[in-house]
Amino acid sequence: DHSQRVRYYATESLFNVTKVIPSLAVRHFFILFEILRSLYADVDLDVRSGAELLDKKLKEVIVGAINSGSFSADACVPVFARFVYMRNKATKQLTLTWLQEFSEKLVGDPILEFLHLFLGGIFAMIADPNATIRQLALEFLQLVLPKLLFGNNEDFEDAQQKVDFDKILQSLVLTMEHPDPFVRKVAMYWMLRIVQAHMSSAFPTNSDQKGGEKSVAKQASVKYLTAASTSVRNALPHVLPGILVSIGDTHQSRAKDTFLPDQTTHNLAEQANTCLQD
Repeated sequence: DHSQRVRYYATESLFNVTKVIPSLAVRHFFILFEILRSLYADVDLDVRSGAELLDKKLKEVIVGAINSGSFSADACVPVFARFVYMRNKATKQLTLTWLQEFSEKLVGDPILEFLHLFLGGIFAMIADPNATIRQLALEFLQLVLPKLLFGNNEDFEDAQQKVDFDKILQSLVLTMEHPDPFVRKVAMYWMLRIVQAHMSSAFPTNSDQKGGEKSVAKQASVKYLTAASTSVRNALPHVLPGILVSIGDTHQSRAKDTFLPDQTTHNLAEQANTCLQD
């Protein structure tokens, strides 16, 4: 509607319906999300503020529905994956907040199964002209990476068995050709951490095998990372070209890149190469 007042009250009505009849919101989630995408880009500040309240309530309802088994992440995460690659600023920002919400609050980390579908788009957002999108993208990458590395429970083991590390590493290799050097460095850092976590844990050393009780924790880690390690080993033909490309990259961290080690992309690539050789 052309009237700001009508749009605002319509948003308020959707919020009330979502709050009072959450099952109806779950049933019509995709329609509501399309409406949210439009409201987030609205020219009126009051309408956008109302959209944020609706968004918060809808997140709460959908996360609760997925965790209770009455809705499935399989149904909506692939849709988010498509929105990640859109040019519209409001859509990208909204989608990032949903992916982060899912990563933080869904039981069993089902989002990891679909990570390869949109990871390249998230990395591209690191170089987005909009500062908010850049920050959200970095926060998401920082949040998700540890979930790919370690685990100590059955939920994590089940989630990692579904992660396609081969496609994730292929996506990282493609990202290493991005024109922005900082994007390339973050991608190389991701590859290094994944290789270190899963290649080293896949092959216990002689000292680990002879260490008795001291190696119990190590052996437990090997148990949980077996599926992931196999997937990473299968991806080695894709990993090596990415390392070779990055060895010639001398980009150094900027002062604000505190979550990255104070090393060049070249150094990170050499560490990954050494890990593979060992």
